[in-house]
Amino acid sequence: MRVSIVTAALGTSLMLTAASAKAQTLEGILFVSGNMDIYRAGGYHDGSNGVTPFAYTFPAGRGQVLAFAGIAGLWTCADGTANSAPWGPDGTGVAMGNHCYGFGANINNPTGPFSGYETTDFSGALVGVFLEDTLPSSAPPPLRFYVSDASLGGIQTDFKLLSPLIGQVFFIGDGLTGTGSGNSQLFAVPPTATHLYLGYIDSCSNTGETSPGCYTDNAGAATAAFRLYRP
Repeated sequence: MRVSIVTAALGTSLMLTAASAKAQTLEGILFVSGNMDIYRAGGYHDGSNGVTPFAYTFPAGRGQVLAFAGIAGLWTCADGTANSAPWGPDGTGVAMGNHCYGFGANINNPTGPFSGYETTDFSGALVGVFLEDTLPSSAPPPLRFYVSDASLGGIQTDFKLLSPLIGQVFFIGDGLTGTGSGNSQLFAVPPTATHLYLGYIDSCSNTGETSPGCYTDNAGAATAAFRLYRP
């Protein structure tokens, strides 16, 4: 997905703002277990057997930018099976078989007030969602992400800036442009957002469109430290 000149300029501006506003930052840490279903954010019950993720609460405001200082940990979506080798926050590019959803088994349709979430050539990454004090009345469109396979379009995971909407589930990974390396990625916070949630996406299906589920056999966890830059 090509970044327009306007978007690139905005990204540069936000980077400069973030770099010069360290005295006006909020810092937080969220623990994310492998059982935390991002679609249960804000207390919504999506029908899965997942766990509600923790919330980081902050004041709403225009021009806020989120950046991750460090994300560490391993998790697996099929503990004790042949597919149980754990992976880090960026997920895995290995097809996971019957006990974890595959590349083609995306959450294409909205789940309650939340968007779908699509990936082309990886799965299992850390994801997030911004919410207001109440749940959205309708779901925004889904975002699609890819590492190297752009055949279906979407956003490459090495982006410098991402601007998700309220209720739009988005890729976070390890918060860097590379896996364990590169520059910190920036996330433009919606001006009305007051809550950040982090979690995972899992499903009982590995083919076709699917819905969240099969969280009880997951294991592992991650810890995410982040800064919220306020202009």
